[in-house]
Amino acid sequence: MAFLDLTPMLQAMRARPSEFEMYGSFLRHIRSRHLLEFDRRGNVRVHARCDCAMLQVSREQGAEMMAAFSAWKIVYWEPHLAQIEAEKRAAKINREFASHFRPPGAWRRFLALFRRNDSPLSLIIEDRPIENSPKEAQGLKSSEKMSRTEQLELATRSR
Repeated sequence: MAFLDLTPMLQAMRARPSEFEMYGSFLRHIRSRHLLEFDRRGNVRVHARCDCAMLQVSREQGAEMMAAFSAWKIVYWEPHLAQIEAEKRAAKINREFASHFRPPGAWRRFLALFRRNDSPLSLIIEDRPIENSPKEAQGLKSSEKMSRTEQLELATRSR
């Protein structure tokens, strides 16, 4: 019986591991789109859109391919997946970091006017003189009205 010779695929897997990827439970050669299936009994089967799929793989080359696949998975694929995950995590952190420095939306800017002490609205209110309570006004003449800033300074001193 004629068998498919996997030697070119084995050489490519060892020399250029980046040409292969996992495709579900299959090992896939990216350029040729050939899929290798490994069953529990150690048999290897090739799935392809060309005549390559018509021949079976010998047990000896199947075992060799299984060993090369296991080594490829440990040496190349798992570190590759870890690198991809690390890059995704770094990209997510960078997006989150950048979001901290985006200009606020209109609604947040509007709310900030009422929360910040240095907002334009609070500056207008602070600079206007206001009437004091009757107790505070007893010692002051009508021309000696206190501004809001002065009242705040007086309140902080008395604490």
